[in-house]
Amino acid sequence: MTCVQLFLLLLFSSYAASEEPKVAIIGAGIAGLSTANRFLEKGFTNFEIFEALDRAGGRIWPVKYEDGYLQHGAQFINGDKNPLYRLAEKLGVLGDVVHDFEHIDQGKFLYGDCKVDEKDISAFRRFVAPLDLNYHEVAFANDARSYDETVKSMFDRDFNAFLKRQNATTGHRRNVFNALTQPYRSYFEFEYAAKWEDLSLRAITEWDDLDGQLVSYNTDKLGYKAIIDYLRDQIPRENLHFGHRVKNIDYSGAKTVITLENGTTFGGFDFVIVTASLGHLKKYARTLFTPTLPKKKLEAIDKIGLGTSAKVFFEFGEQFWSDDVIIPLPVAGCSGRKAVDAVQQEFTTFHTIPWASNILMAWIAGPGPEIVDVIDDDHLSATVTNLFRSVYQNQSIPAPTKIIRNRWTQNDLFAGSYSYVSYAQAQAKIKHADLSIPVSRNRRPRIQFAGEATHHRIFQTAVGAFLTGRREADRVFDNINL
Repeated sequence: MTCVQLFLLLLFSSYAASEEPKVAIIGAGIAGLSTANRFLEKGFTNFEIFEALDRAGGRIWPVKYEDGYLQHGAQFINGDKNPLYRLAEKLGVLGDVVHDFEHIDQGKFLYGDCKVDEKDISAFRRFVAPLDLNYHEVAFANDARSYDETVKSMFDRDFNAFLKRQNATTGHRRNVFNALTQPYRSYFEFEYAAKWEDLSLRAITEWDDLDGQLVSYNTDKLGYKAIIDYLRDQIPRENLHFGHRVKNIDYSGAKTVITLENGTTFGGFDFVIVTASLGHLKKYARTLFTPTLPKKKLEAIDKIGLGTSAKVFFEFGEQFWSDDVIIPLPVAGCSGRKAVDAVQQEFTTFHTIPWASNILMAWIAGPGPEIVDVIDDDHLSATVTNLFRSVYQNQSIPAPTKIIRNRWTQNDLFAGSYSYVSYAQAQAKIKHADLSIPVSRNRRPRIQFAGEATHHRIFQTAVGAFLTGRREADRVFDNINL
């Protein structure tokens, strides 16, 4: 018998004379898989995972394409000082290092027949280059402002001052600079999955990947597919229940009972670890639990920000681009448009994929996913084709042969991508860590919470979700012998 097994035997014997604890894990995303793997590391197998979908991964959703996988969800690893980075390194799926503002620094601006002076583009690049670091300095130096400001309120003041210096407060150049703000805005909205007018400056002070380099680590063409498969394959098949959507978690009695959407019940649970997305909790928290969750928990669920950072993959029969990062720049008053099309405005950057040369990947965030997710493929295809034809001044550019996407905002299991620090959350002095506090009965946690939105410093990431799964497994062990 190993030391770990002896330790667990002592814990279990102190928990009950004839019974070992039984644990339910709600969700087989990376947090749920991480929880299960942590249990298995310690020799504990009396757990069951209930997953609504027919697959593992949750918001990590790799889709097969040619000899690789298009990553609908997580693609990057934030920081190299965490076990998920080490697992990716072990599996050999790490890719290149990506700098946060790479799309602006290296992207090719395309504006068709519009008269845009390259000097204005250079001036705008010089203007925005120091802003992120400036906002970090303000957030850390002025606690009151960090609670009262949003990223957009900070930018608006700086942008208005920039326009005055450029003598461009009105007219065509103002329209050009307005257009240039869109890809810059999109950086914050991609990074935080937030509408920047609601993104509190507190996000800067509270988020930390311990790396400090303003970079992320990309994964290769297998990427998170290999990571999810590895974590899932460690778990005995009989412990995984796919297609089991949980409707209610009743912790009113001595043991917790789980009821599925089809009416089937599973009982006898001592601990329940909920890894459902914040978006799902926002929609169902008041009916998912019996009794209702405490008011403070519901307030945290309501006020912690949730947004969407999504990708749309466009497959083309032939390549018409030569740049790795394309930034379409539709400008109001140019190319026969009085105003910029609301859908086109959300497609601020297109990226190539090294191993899939006929694919352009668009990132959309902020208000974009809510707009794009309700548009059918034909409408979306026509909109993007017209955008490319306009900015390239080439009417022969073909329409995409296929659009590959996932409508995150329309799926009530997710209702978005990940969390951020909202203005309302900052005003209420609510922390992401507040969501991690378990609901207890008789000094023992009955309902626990894992997932990216519950991590105190690296929320909104797969790393954060992974770490919280391990945290909640350890919480079970810490409480078995109370």
